[in-house]
Amino acid sequence: MKKYTATALCLALFLATAFLAAQETGSADFNGDGTINSADFLLFAQGFGKSAGQADFNAKLDLNADGTIDFEDFLLFVNAFRGSGTPNPPPEPEPLLLYIADLTNDNIQVLDIETNLLDPTRTLRAAQPRGIAISNTNAQIYVAAIDTFHAFDEDGSPAFQLSLKGDPFTSRGGYRVVLSPDHQFAYLTEESGAAVEVIDVLAGQSLDLIDVPPTPSGIVISPDGARLYVGHGNGAGAVSIIDTRIPNLIDSISVGQAVTRLALSPDGQTLYLNNRNAGRLLKVNAMTKAIADSLSLGRESDLGVQILDVALSADGTRLAASLSRTFSGFDALGNAAPVLWGGIAVIDTRTWTQTAEIFLGALVANIGMTPDGKTLYVAGIESLDDPTTRNLQIFIVDLENNATLGTLRGFEVPVAFSFNASKPAIPNLDSPELIVF
Repeated sequence: MKKYTATALCLALFLATAFLAAQETGSADFNGDGTINSADFLLFAQGFGKSAGQADFNAKLDLNADGTIDFEDFLLFVNAFRGSGTPNPPPEPEPLLLYIADLTNDNIQVLDIETNLLDPTRTLRAAQPRGIAISNTNAQIYVAAIDTFHAFDEDGSPAFQLSLKGDPFTSRGGYRVVLSPDHQFAYLTEESGAAVEVIDVLAGQSLDLIDVPPTPSGIVISPDGARLYVGHGNGAGAVSIIDTRIPNLIDSISVGQAVTRLALSPDGQTLYLNNRNAGRLLKVNAMTKAIADSLSLGRESDLGVQILDVALSADGTRLAASLSRTFSGFDALGNAAPVLWGGIAVIDTRTWTQTAEIFLGALVANIGMTPDGKTLYVAGIESLDDPTTRNLQIFIVDLENNATLGTLRGFEVPVAFSFNASKPAIPNLDSPELIVF
């Protein structure tokens, strides 16, 4: 592959000056927006090498009208691009927002993580929400609530709702939700109904209920969308595997203890699981369905250890686990008493070693990690003894320095976190680059 850039072509452009001046060319503003910019270059790059008679030949790109979109047309485009002034700046990326499901407050609150301020204009209303998935592709937010699946448009207006009630008096218990890679389908664990529901979010309708073992909770989807992995909180000690193409339950992975939270490596090869009450993390080969390794957290002297939640960085190298420990200590009067410790264990997945343990407060629970893997948001309680702080709050944790940045208050029971993905902006190209294969 050869790369030709405008900088590297300076000599060619100098030698071609007479040629360029003598040509009558079509307009290099291919998209007709009044400016010759990077968007026009992307169109040109897509059509480069095509000739008249081919189905995808775009005559607009053939600037010298010789029937082929070739290097001479590229030189003409560069000349027009450089003479058109400064291209329009790319649009500002959308703010990265954190959506927080507040179970007993019956809403989803939205936090701008740049300012760590809640935006009340974005608050969504849903009774007892427990899971969130966000699609910038569809411009919608999906919420799994105990008895209803909600779809909201980006402006917060309801798009559609689906009942999760088996009958007027029984709820199937919507819990967690994930989206297919193309964002056409949502897969929803239903804790009370012992099922995973398949929803076509483009059509706004339920397609199927897949029976699974009791109390399905955490769920992840493979990068190709072909497999769902479902954890269960009933102590059966297995992870269910669903083939989405059938769709049906096809297999399970024996893991020995209850698993309620899962994370999947970016390549889809490795599952990370919490053996919740066993106080250990499992690394499972998703292809062979064998436990590759385990890692015990806490201390040998602990009276009890629970791993409540896990989160994996987008590059798959950093795993965070919310950890609750109980050990022997003393109360304020010096009497022997159990001590509650809540914090975060940080694991390097490449070496499968714990690199940090960060104390936060008496209790911790659900967590959400920013896409860059640098910041963690943790639901928890700072102190059970202080009446002013004895309510669930959200700790902000800097995973680069393993330090607490502060806390957010005003929540009742925050149980799920989800980030919107910023829409990529077209880069501002000072010198267009053409890749020739």
